[in-house]
Amino acid sequence: MESAMDQKIIEKLQKLLALSGSDNEHEADMAMRKAEELMREHNLSVADVALNGSGAHVNSADVVGLTKSSQKWEMFLGTSIAKTFNGAAIRCRSAQGWKFTFVAGRTDLELIVDLYERLRRTIRRMSDAYVSSNAHPGLVAPRTLHNSYRLGMITIINKRLKQLQENTAPKDDTRNTYGMTGRELMIVKDRAVEQRVNKLFSRVKTTHAKASSVEGSAYRQGQNDGRNVSLHRSVHGSHGPVTIGR
Repeated sequence: MESAMDQKIIEKLQKLLALSGSDNEHEADMAMRKAEELMREHNLSVADVALNGSGAHVNSADVVGLTKSSQKWEMFLGTSIAKTFNGAAIRCRSAQGWKFTFVAGRTDLELIVDLYERLRRTIRRMSDAYVSSNAHPGLVAPRTLHNSYRLGMITIINKRLKQLQENTAPKDDTRNTYGMTGRELMIVKDRAVEQRVNKLFSRVKTTHAKASSVEGSAYRQGQNDGRNVSLHRSVHGSHGPVTIGR
């Protein structure tokens, strides 16, 4: 049972973590430093704080890539979906070639994995159908058509995901039973995800994909088809190779 003193410490940490998201850089930096000192002093993590009030039980899940080497369109898709649902997507090597380790709150993680697996299957299936009907030997290589079509789809899906994120952004006009606003809860969850990533990976390197040439008609058709792909959660959930971490 949590003592009254423990509860006061957690409430103070929640307020400090919320302030660490302030637009005032000096205020944000001071709040984060104080929060880190308090967590070290009481042997607490951001996840411990988040559990009390925000429901940010942070977890991780590994999803193996579809091919031996990572594909640009699949990486774009994973990072976009993770960002939409306030998570992180880390590309790693695996026995099968490569994988994504998704890190997010428990409920968000389920949404990320489900949507990622469903959309990448849909994109690959639609890409196969498009290339099968539009391949012209000697003109454009099938691989270029696949890449162009898939990237076209991803650009539109990414825009739709950003719009979804904006439409579902937490509000500051209501507070939960712990007195925290939606924005404050989101900041605590973000900190919890960040801490989990740092715990799982000693070094995380940001990489920028190189630009690739695309075939115009395939790219445009991918964009058109990307507008009609459902972003709702599937009924049966995930079907691919997923490993849930602790």
